Amino acid sequence: MSSNTTEKNPIKIILLGDSGVGKTNIILRYLKNEFNENSLSTIGTTFGVKEMIRNNIKYNLNIWDTTGQEVYRSVTKLFIQGAKIVLLVYCIEQKSTFDSLNFWYDSVKDICEDDIVLAIVANKQDLFDDEEKVQVTEEEGENYAKEKNVLFRSVSAKIDKKGIDSLFDTVFDEYLKKISSNKNVENKEKTNVQLDNTKDNKHKKKKCC
Repeated sequence: MSSNTTEKNPIKIILLGDSGVGKTNIILRYLKNEFNENSLSTIGTTFGVKEMIRNNIKYNLNIWDTTGQEVYRSVTKLFIQGAKIVLLVYCIEQKSTFDSLNFWYDSVKDICEDDIVLAIVANKQDLFDDEEKVQVTEEEGENYAKEKNVLFRSVSAKIDKKGIDSLFDTVFDEYLKKISSNKNVENKEKTNVQLDNTKDNKHKKKKCC
């Protein structure tokens, strides 16, 4: 790390979705450029770290992989707390995983702050050429994301490292935009308060005369 680089607090990213949608392989592709065809369902949560640098500021992305098994959902919801970025993942060849997005979306909205960055992620886009396997079209995914006013990305953990990298870059940059926008609003509010106080003080001085 450059001597001119400062370090920010870690950013918590969580992947949510039903078991078998490919959350583990999305993270594996992103962190190690690997793919495990025989990946087992995650039990509990697993954790990885990715370093990102923007404008000489280092950010550590703490990426959490969570189980999607229904029996562990109450435990999974505990790990949503404190997340800044959430990826809701479904598999395009399993309509049930798409239908479950409402549960995961509502869970996030119940727990997280309003300024969280949310993205709907359609995994296994390499199957789009095989119409017999596709149960959820890209248009359906895009329409759902528009309805919820969140980001949408279609990826393939199996073959598309560039697409996975782009996904994380996009949500991370969106997070930076949000915190920058929030700071500008806070600074504007502080300035307005200071101006109001100045006006009040002037008014009081005139009264004293």
